[in-house]
Amino acid sequence: MAAKRVDVAIVGGGLAGAAAAEVLAGHGARVLVLDDNLRPGGQYLRDRFHAGAGWADRIRRRGLKLLDRLALRGVDFRSCVEVLGIENGFELLVADGDGELFTVNSERILLATGARERFIPFKGWTLPGVMATGAVQILIKQSGILPARETLVAGAGLFLAAGARDIQKSGGRVPAVLDETSFSKRVPPPGLLVRQFAKFAQGGAMLARLRLGGTAICNGTRILEARGEDGLREVLTTRVDREGTVIPASETVYPAGCLAVSFGFTANVELAQLVGCGLVFNPELGGWVVKVNENLETSVAGIHAAGEVTAIGGAAKSLTEGRLAGLAILERMGLLKSNAMREELSALKKTRQRQMAFARYFNSQYFFTPEYTAAWIRSLPNDVPVCRCEEVNLGDVRRAVAEGFDTPAAVKKATRCGMGICQGSTCKTILLDVLSALTGKPLAHISLPSVRMPIKPVYLATLAGDGI
Repeated sequence: MAAKRVDVAIVGGGLAGAAAAEVLAGHGARVLVLDDNLRPGGQYLRDRFHAGAGWADRIRRRGLKLLDRLALRGVDFRSCVEVLGIENGFELLVADGDGELFTVNSERILLATGARERFIPFKGWTLPGVMATGAVQILIKQSGILPARETLVAGAGLFLAAGARDIQKSGGRVPAVLDETSFSKRVPPPGLLVRQFAKFAQGGAMLARLRLGGTAICNGTRILEARGEDGLREVLTTRVDREGTVIPASETVYPAGCLAVSFGFTANVELAQLVGCGLVFNPELGGWVVKVNENLETSVAGIHAAGEVTAIGGAAKSLTEGRLAGLAILERMGLLKSNAMREELSALKKTRQRQMAFARYFNSQYFFTPEYTAAWIRSLPNDVPVCRCEEVNLGDVRRAVAEGFDTPAAVKKATRCGMGICQGSTCKTILLDVLSALTGKPLAHISLPSVRMPIKPVYLATLAGDGI
């Protein structure tokens, strides 16, 4: 098993990881970026051939130029690799795309592991044709494929409009965007609106284009059921008030070839959890995130974190935190020499504080009060799937909790929830929400499921050194 030694190992090649790599490599640090995607840039830069004139496109152009500079600097970027764990002494165990293992010994580590989509289950959510909105974007951006001629977009949060607009721009039709969040919740605080006017103007223009393209924007609308025999055929919805109470006689049935669903995002904290970094639950930051100080240092000396893993906040925040983390690591290494670099570090901290205000607004659009979410989940029938890999439904979890299995670890033992091929990447947040609803415990008081190495599924032949 080959080994490599570097000054800084960066786990994650999205915008935060790429921005940090540029700073570090530009000042002589030996850097290695490890990413599970084919190319750097993350989900935001999958479609690297499109950049228009709007605010979001300016951020995209900044990202594309960053990737060009990384290529010119010859930064060591390993794509299609999985970091399976981190052992004492900052030794990373990594599996490459050919099924070979190698280790990386690093003086310091930056965790820029990003986020994944969060789900709230409903009847039929595992039917063929029901997809995560992010998965639909990947199909479009990476392969130029539309999942259907007509795609219904539903869930909660600001990301729904962005996903719908991507479908529309690619020639697909979006009959409606169905958002659980009430319209009144959409109105930003006046101070935030002024400070982030360009971003909100871009969002307003996106909604206008959707409406001009024939898309209805329906707030306060909940998915009740996705229906079909061998695949999705129609979607049953209902109207809800601001407290989440179903409005009688408000059901609507939408024909649909595809349902793109999103209920916001959850940070990929498993690697940080494995190595012992402090975590904190804060709905304003997107749920469970890595706890960091103003220099983005975690509770483990030598490990920094940046990007969505510290708070779900978007591309601009990731770029800021990447540079901030790079400069903070240089400072720890004794390489922050000039006053200009110290001034930039100070300025980035102020910029980050402004961007965190938008992050709190963004996350408020898909996080609801505990009472709201609990009533919503308790209203679901027993046959709603919770863990699709192991075919565990809500009724199974309800019975387990009634028998005293009222923690994630206990439910896992009783039902095998989270023991499938995805290792709980989809059902973990669902299970936490369900347990909170059934036990009455706040999410912050429900411990996360334990993690151990390897944190990603891996072939036994890979572990044995035989490749795949």
